[in-house]
Amino acid sequence: MPLITLYEALKIAEKSNFAIGAFNIGNYESCKAVIDCAIEQKLPVIIQIFNRLFNDTKARDLSALVKGMAEYADIPIVLHLDHGKTITHVEKAIQYGFTSVMIDASEYDMEENIRLTKEVVDLAHSHGISVEAELGRLLPKGTIDQENFLTVPEEAKEFAETTGVDALAVAIGTSHGFYKETPFIDLERLKAIYALVQVPLVLHGGSCTPDAEVKKSISCGIRKINIATELHQAYINGMAIQAEIHKNKFSPIDVYNIPVYEKMKEVTGQKMAFFALRS
Repeated sequence: MPLITLYEALKIAEKSNFAIGAFNIGNYESCKAVIDCAIEQKLPVIIQIFNRLFNDTKARDLSALVKGMAEYADIPIVLHLDHGKTITHVEKAIQYGFTSVMIDASEYDMEENIRLTKEVVDLAHSHGISVEAELGRLLPKGTIDQENFLTVPEEAKEFAETTGVDALAVAIGTSHGFYKETPFIDLERLKAIYALVQVPLVLHGGSCTPDAEVKKSISCGIRKINIATELHQAYINGMAIQAEIHKNKFSPIDVYNIPVYEKMKEVTGQKMAFFALRS
């Protein structure tokens, strides 16, 4: 099946009132685990490739892998640039056949964020590609005062309308990576944003965020949820376990590739079903 855009995928999510999992991949096993889960569950999926992999040929090679697997899949798949920081990242994604890009200019003030995002929207839309942007910032570890990092609802409305983005990542209290303490997710803020903004909303830092909070966020308008840390953890843990068990075996396919694939597939399957409100 041909790849679809993020705009098309999130229309499916909005119609069904669920969220689509967006999974960061870095090799064959992670890509296959994610796509196989989506096929088994008959759900759309977003395959993400992080900006750092655009510094050499990894993003190019992984995009070819995703497109090759998508040809044999009967489910909608989006190929998405995660946290693009520059126009060069976006241009490479277009060249490699991505159907969606994120421009993350959240480190700048709102005026510069709007300017850079609008530039990317104009470029990407001219190639039929969707754009996700971010307003507000995920919390740095150990943050005490959240307020300066979180998305302001009225600013979100202005930002979405001015830039013409297809999806907006909002900051409501999540962080990348693992939490040392249970996070406070500002659902009232999310409800206010959803009431004002006419584009689908995205939750970053989905890994390790409590299930109850994730489920509530979906009911408050979140339609895309990013997962990276838990998938990476499954890979590393799987490798470590297999290395300890099979110290004297040297067949990577049997010893590492297949067991690690199964570990990542287990995590991915649980997340997909949960985001689709099936569990």
